Amino acid sequence: METSTAYQSYLSVMQNYQTTQGRKDYQAPFAESFELIYAKAEEQDINLSNAKNFLESLSQSELRTLQKYSGLADSINVNSLSAEGAYNLLMHDNEQYDFNDNGTAEVGIGKHFLAVPKNMPADVQEAYVSAVNSLSDKDKLMAMTLTFDSAHLDAVINNKPYTPTNMDYDYLKSRVDNMLNPKNGGYTSVEAKESITAFWNAFDAAYTGDKTQSSNKSDEENSSVAKFLEDLLTKGAAKFLSDMNQEKIDKMLEEYKQKLIEEMGDSPEAMEKIAKMLEDFKKKLIEDMKEKMEDELKNSKNVSSVKIDTFIMTMLNNTKNEKNSSPLKELLKT
Repeated sequence: METSTAYQSYLSVMQNYQTTQGRKDYQAPFAESFELIYAKAEEQDINLSNAKNFLESLSQSELRTLQKYSGLADSINVNSLSAEGAYNLLMHDNEQYDFNDNGTAEVGIGKHFLAVPKNMPADVQEAYVSAVNSLSDKDKLMAMTLTFDSAHLDAVINNKPYTPTNMDYDYLKSRVDNMLNPKNGGYTSVEAKESITAFWNAFDAAYTGDKTQSSNKSDEENSSVAKFLEDLLTKGAAKFLSDMNQEKIDKMLEEYKQKLIEEMGDSPEAMEKIAKMLEDFKKKLIEDMKEKMEDELKNSKNVSSVKIDTFIMTMLNNTKNEKNSSPLKELLKT
C-alpha cells in the first residue's frame, strides 16, 4: 500500500471516521467479496505504480464487485483508469485519497470530494471527524456542504491550477456564520440551520476541548516549574538539593519497606526487625551517595571553585532579562 507521510497521516485521522448508515447498507451485499479482493491487494503490496496491473489480473466477477462496492454506474475498463483511479478502487472509502492534488479523489473513472478534506489542519480534521461521527446521517450530509471548496469550482470553470483553501477553524466558523445568517438575499431553511447548528456545537466542543486539555497540561507543567524555582530561591540551592536527595532516599526506603513487609509480614516482631533493617539500609544509601559525589568531584576536569548556591543564583538572575511568559519570568520579576 502507499506509504507517503501525507497519506499515512490522513489515514490515521480517517480510521476514526464513520460513514453514513445509508452507505454501509448499500455496500453490505458486496462487502464480503470486496474484502477478499482487498486482502489479496494488501498481500501483493499494491500501490499507485502497480494497481492497474493488479486490476488486469482480476476476473470479470471481481471487477464487478469493485464496481458495485464503489457505486460506479458503468463496468470497469482498466485501460481507461488513471493510477489514482485504479488504486482507490481497491481501497475502503476512508482510505481513498487525492494523490494528484486536483481537489477530488478518482475512484475508477468517477470523481468525488473527500469526506474529510486533506486541506484541513490535523487538529481541525480530528475535531471535524469527532463532530460528524456524532451526527445523524441527515445532519452529517448537510455539514459536509461546509467543506465544499469554491476554489476548486473556480479552477474547473476557468481551466486554471487548483489552489486549495486552508479549511482551518476560522474558515469553518465563517462558513457556519454565513449559513446561519445569510446575507445579500441569501436563504437557509430552518431544517438546514438546525443541522448546521448541531454540527457546529459538536465541532466547537471537540476542537476547543482539545485546546483546553492542552492548556491544562501546560498549566500543570508551568506549576511544577514554578514550584521548582520557588524552592530554589526560598530554600537556597544547597538546601534544595539536599531535600531532593532526601526525597529520593525516602522513596527508596518506602519501596524497600513494602518489599520487606511482603516477605516478612507485618507482625510486631517483624516490624521491629524491618525498622532495624531500614535504618541500616538508609545509612548505606547515604554513604553510597556521599562516596559517589566525592568520586565525581575528584574525576571532574571542570570543577568550579564557585559555591553551588552562588552559581545557581547567578544562573537564575541571568534569566530575568529573557522575554518569557512562563513561571520563570513571573517568579523572577522582583
